[in-house]
Amino acid sequence: MAQSSEFDLRYVALAKESTYGTDPETTPSAAYFYGECDDESFAHKFDLLTRGDMSTAIASKSVTGKEYSEGGVNLALQPDDFGGMCFLGFFPNNSYGSAAHTFNEGDSLTAHAYPSFTMRVGREDKEHKYTGMVASRMSVSASAGEYTMMSVDWVGKAESATLAIDNANACLGASNVSFSTNDALHFADGTIFFGQASDGTATAKVKAVDFEISLNRDTDNACSIGSNTYSRAPPVQMREISGSIEFNQVVHSAASSTNEPTYDTLIAADGHLINQTTSTPAMVLKFSDEAGTNYIEFKFFHLRFEAPEATVSGRDTQTMKVNFIALADPNNNNDAMSVKMKGSQRTTAY
Repeated sequence: MAQSSEFDLRYVALAKESTYGTDPETTPSAAYFYGECDDESFAHKFDLLTRGDMSTAIASKSVTGKEYSEGGVNLALQPDDFGGMCFLGFFPNNSYGSAAHTFNEGDSLTAHAYPSFTMRVGREDKEHKYTGMVASRMSVSASAGEYTMMSVDWVGKAESATLAIDNANACLGASNVSFSTNDALHFADGTIFFGQASDGTATAKVKAVDFEISLNRDTDNACSIGSNTYSRAPPVQMREISGSIEFNQVVHSAASSTNEPTYDTLIAADGHLINQTTSTPAMVLKFSDEAGTNYIEFKFFHLRFEAPEATVSGRDTQTMKVNFIALADPNNNNDAMSVKMKGSQRTTAY
């Protein structure tokens, strides 16, 4: 990659670690994947412990307490290896195939480990390295006429010393950097299905949809005496998935072929969608490229809706918005959702 301006010295790269907090490659090469990120916000943090006593009017002693790193990336949704590694942070059970890459939460009764990552961030003058980074929150949003956007937050060990941006130590080497050349996915080629698989009849009434996954990492119990930073990956607590759907009209009646939730159903007691088999999930969000060959599909198995919001005014057309939470489904190994990704530039199993 030619280094013609400061833009060439900006990048975010990540690699999966085999051992928590250990960079998998001293000289970065094939293990690192690069994201077409809009922005990043990684930062080194520490707690400042300041002490005073009853005999002094002003505190006179201070030491550095716990040190850690946190931050995130915002990017348009792409079916590439960087996006796949982000999904891996939330869906540790995954299977790779030539047709597609599938990510699952895994049966809650089966032990599985969420991976950790080393992240390298190029900021024009220096490369910043963060080890032991684990995924904590992901959000995906899609609105009519816009790119489908993804935001991923991470937390991990204290930042390592900065590195010179060169071919020897940093990720920048011309033979290393490789971004996806495919365009990002957008809502124009998105389809949404209720109570059916993605080969059914898509609804034409949704104008915006978003969801968030939170792993509720327990950072307090990642520390131990004798270390000023995390000694293990912050444990995952209860997994929470929530979101919202905005319809371009109030749905008073739904065609049997599209199965949208209606206003009356949503205000009724226990009004919600439940799938009965793995082939008929509660909701499927599928975003494809223009050719339809590359795509990312989010499948939700069991949704519980909140009460809908439907208002009208002299200036605004009546629409309907409804929030939801995704629940574990016993018909699907107690999973709440899964992800399937097909991209022509996926290179490897994770």
